[in-house]
Amino acid sequence: MRTLLNFVKGPKSYEDLWWFDDVLHPTFRGACYARGLLGDDKYIDAIEEASRWGSGSYLRNLFVTLLLSAAIAMPSKVWEKTWKYLSNDILYQQRNALQNQALRLTEDELKNYALLNIEACLERNGSSLRRFEDMPFPESSTPHPVNTLVSDELSYDRVSLGEEHVHLLSSMTNEQMAVYNEIMDAVRNNRGGVFFVYGYGRTGKTFIWRTLCAALRSRGQIVLPVASSGIAATLLPGGITAHSRHSIPLNVVENSTCSRIKPGSDLAELLVRTKLIIWDEAPMTHRYAFEVIVTGV
Repeated sequence: MRTLLNFVKGPKSYEDLWWFDDVLHPTFRGACYARGLLGDDKYIDAIEEASRWGSGSYLRNLFVTLLLSAAIAMPSKVWEKTWKYLSNDILYQQRNALQNQALRLTEDELKNYALLNIEACLERNGSSLRRFEDMPFPESSTPHPVNTLVSDELSYDRVSLGEEHVHLLSSMTNEQMAVYNEIMDAVRNNRGGVFFVYGYGRTGKTFIWRTLCAALRSRGQIVLPVASSGIAATLLPGGITAHSRHSIPLNVVENSTCSRIKPGSDLAELLVRTKLIIWDEAPMTHRYAFEVIVTGV
């Protein structure tokens, strides 16, 4: 109301403030939005500009960040004008997840899948779309149900990763190649195992992780690169902190559990389908963190 009083001349009632362009808006916020006083247009422009180089997943994360920071005055209006950008990789993900390159999705299905992804991201941050006025909420069931955690890990460009893998492999030293071959042999033969790679800084450990990630992802397999710290996670391709990926409690004790790793859950399915977990800076983490993951699985 204070904002409108600065722009509307001589109002005699609330209706005078709500009225704009022959339309009576039901709220002060709606009237402000109609007059372009809330600044949401700059966020619409930002999402549109980012769509020229960013993936749909990146744009959805950007939208979630704007929601969590309360930067958007009317999220539903921003959603209506940007949903096509926010869902531009949904069809690709669904085709890969369902192994059906002829799959077609309606606009409503694209919106629903995008909202499901946004809701999942908000839930990971302790929030929900239900907290935002007028924002649509995704249907609990869809014609083509899919685990979004798995589909995100299968959405990498295999062709470009294959080319990157060949380039990285050709640049390896003999010592790096020995580590790579040992780990890849265990993955190919489903032998399992735990490998501890030790080396001083700048000795090429991250280079090995990049090569392993490119090798497996180019074949449509899942690898989860995690790190004990956020800074280290940024150096890994698609990296995330181990606590975030595995829902490890911040203060782990002997009897701690990973509450989200339950039989049949999306996270459990992701771990079951994972071929390799790369944990950078593992010695920085207490042994209880490793035990709690094994207990959860």
